[in-house]
Amino acid sequence: MSQEDLLRHYRVDAGRMLDRVIQLPDQIEQSWRMMKSFKAPALRGKGPVIVCGMGGSAIGARLLRDLIRQESPVAVVLESTYALPAFAGKTTPVVCVSYSGNTEEVLSCLHNALMRSCPTIVLTSGGALADEADLAGVPVIRIPAGMPPRAALGYLFVPLLALASKWGFYAVSDDDVDAAARKCRKLAEGHSISGDAGGSRALQLAKRLYGKTPLVYSGDGLLASASRRWKCQFNENAKSMAFDNNFPELGHNEIMGWSTPERLRSEYFLVLLRDAEDHPRVQRGMEAAYRMLEPLASGAVLIESEGERGRAGRLSRLLSVILFGDFTSVFLAVEYGKDPTPIEMIDRLKDELRTEE
Repeated sequence: MSQEDLLRHYRVDAGRMLDRVIQLPDQIEQSWRMMKSFKAPALRGKGPVIVCGMGGSAIGARLLRDLIRQESPVAVVLESTYALPAFAGKTTPVVCVSYSGNTEEVLSCLHNALMRSCPTIVLTSGGALADEADLAGVPVIRIPAGMPPRAALGYLFVPLLALASKWGFYAVSDDDVDAAARKCRKLAEGHSISGDAGGSRALQLAKRLYGKTPLVYSGDGLLASASRRWKCQFNENAKSMAFDNNFPELGHNEIMGWSTPERLRSEYFLVLLRDAEDHPRVQRGMEAAYRMLEPLASGAVLIESEGERGRAGRLSRLLSVILFGDFTSVFLAVEYGKDPTPIEMIDRLKDELRTEE
């Protein structure tokens, strides 16, 4: 891409969200090194681990849950409300995650965890969450500040992965993390527009998505929350409506929605995310659904995870799909003439809630 094209991109992407997407491999490596010195409190029981988080601060827990659930004897439960579930007690580990440290739902969960004497850890860049954790003697994993939570994926995901490894319910090696970072770096080079823009699959997909509503589907395995990430990145970065769902569940309900009048479905663009190790029945259902829905949609694309098959490549495959979606959402924002970084309506809603207190 020419220097003029790059300048045109950054005139719209004034917050330089593209640069932050490109930095994901660096975040992965930095977070893994940082966690080497973190002394996690020992687990007291064999029950689930609760991770409290909202929005961009919750994506790490979602991805961890999908990554480990077919193998780990310990479940990860995501809590995105103001209180912990009833089963939480003195042997239930709780990790409170808020990038800003000021998310009211997560602060409420911290208070709840302290009241119930749950072994608790905080993951944040600062704010009231760090202050209150310090006062209560709760260990704090401090990550770099100064970016939107959705742009801090490496800092919000890898520390949770490291905790799972330290606690012994999902082993992760230095080689696993190094391989994932290398894969992401290579993919980032391919998606970037600093070289041959014509070779960027993410940019080409963004151009196809212009004026459309993405419906992002995946299986219920490794990529179950990857479709959610794509949806939220379209919402926040591209300021675009988008929706997500998973197989096999959507084959029992949402697929009927495609029978809507043509004038309505003409705005839908199908994005199907697939992993080589999706359940065989899920794979068959996705293939059949794609054949059925492609003619009904305004456009459709199949995106395969990239990386080695088997457990060794699982982390790389997951992150390859996440990275594709992040790049696509930034490029779509620029196609719409929208700076990906500001989130005025979210900020306005938070201001409205504060004025009611």
